[in-house]
Amino acid sequence: MLKIIGIFLVINGVTVSIQSLTVFSALTIASSIFYIVFTLGTLVLYFFVLWLFVFKTSWLIDRLDLENGFEEERIDLKNDFSAILTIAIIVIGGITFLDTLPILCKYLFAYFQDKSMHFKYSPNASWVILFAIKVAVAYLLMKNSRRITAFIYKRSGEKKEDNS
Repeated sequence: MLKIIGIFLVINGVTVSIQSLTVFSALTIASSIFYIVFTLGTLVLYFFVLWLFVFKTSWLIDRLDLENGFEEERIDLKNDFSAILTIAIIVIGGITFLDTLPILCKYLFAYFQDKSMHFKYSPNASWVILFAIKVAVAYLLMKNSRRITAFIYKRSGEKKEDNS
């Protein structure tokens, strides 16, 4: 469950960080340096969360004592947890895809309505690029969910039947 939460947080966090870069062009030089440092710090924090939640899940469970305090024994779901993680990645990719596709269409429509501006100078160009990348990443999450699951288990050093 922590791995799923980590992936979801990072997808949304990176999107917010990329969107914040659109403000960069309106800043002065002094404030833009602060803004770059702040944005890079935020990205480092999101990638730390990804690393911690996805690759160091057992360490996080031990440090937060998430297994203590339960009187009941573990519930055996008799499912392969790699399949559950694969399904979760597909669902996250699907939700992101369905959430982003209408917004991409909106900005593409706004861009094509403004025929006088070159793509480079259009105010909607950065949004079109951002949401196109987000749609592509969501599609790739759905398409390559098994590879992503195998990569997560390989990097975390856990067995595929482990439920953390």
